Amino acid sequence: EGWSPLFNGAATQANADAVVKVMLDPKEFNTFVPLGTAALTNPAFGADIYWRGRVWVDQFWFGLKGMERYGYRDDALKLADTFFRHAKGLTADGPIQENYNPLTGAQQGAPNFSWSAAHLYMLYNDFFRKQ
Repeated sequence: EGWSPLFNGAATQANADAVVKVMLDPKEFNTFVPLGTAALTNPAFGADIYWRGRVWVDQFWFGLKGMERYGYRDDALKLADTFFRHAKGLTADGPIQENYNPLTGAQQGAPNFSWSAAHLYMLYNDFFRKQ
């Protein structure tokens, strides 16, 4: 939900530029599996704690769509590629998880999570399918 102002177009370009800078910073949100729910510098960050760092596919998609809206499609594509390469189980036959560990890519949360499955389909269509 932190990317909502970019996703819904409420941010100014200057605000979006500042947010994207933090999104792309490897000391903040650009982790092994990028765009978790808390920055690495957040004192409450915990890669295994619910809503304190884990990566949810829907929130990841909101972030990329927000980046795209403000002219950062190439950066969004790089993050999407990183996500698919590092989130465990996405390139093999297996369950789609509720969320993923931002530091290791380990599967977390509920298996066979339809919300994640739907957003993986949206990610594919929006960022990988040939137009």
